Amino acid sequence: MARVNTKQLIRDAAVRVAAEHGISGASMDQIAEAAGVAKGSLYYNFASKDAIFEAVIQGGFEHLAEAVDAAREGVAPADAPRAVAGATLETLRGNLDLAKLMASEVFRTDRPWASAMDLARSSVVVRFRDVLRDARAAAGDPTADEVTEIAGAAFFGALAGACLDWLLFRQDQSMEQVLDQVLRAH
Repeated sequence: MARVNTKQLIRDAAVRVAAEHGISGASMDQIAEAAGVAKGSLYYNFASKDAIFEAVIQGGFEHLAEAVDAAREGVAPADAPRAVAGATLETLRGNLDLAKLMASEVFRTDRPWASAMDLARSSVVVRFRDVLRDARAAAGDPTADEVTEIAGAAFFGALAGACLDWLLFRQDQSMEQVLDQVLRAH
């Protein structure tokens, strides 16, 4: 019989509850019920509701960073922006509730987990910056070294925004169409 990962059950339930009620409106009782665990299990695995959502957000960014790294492997630098963009869209599409939660929290500075969020977000932004920098360098662009984290953040922001717009309002478009539109802008 497979072992149940209670922490993952709780994180997944927290995402579902937050998608319906928002983080502020999500209660420990609702999360426990959605996870199918006793409320005591929440506190055994996490110190607080804030700790649950910190783990959720950090895990989302870690998963995204892994997808970006995997998409770059064995890909020519000139092709990496499209590969990374596609992997980003696929990752966000894989858990739309988590994508919405991450998007709503990415620029919040009033949460207890703000510093952890900044580190997790920065690790993804740096990866996007490096992809853009390497692509420009491969194209012989002498300004490749001038690509900053702001450019990485802009690329990531454009992808996240385009993904949510696509999945919520333009499902008739293919992922290739979305990629073409986002990459044309960058």
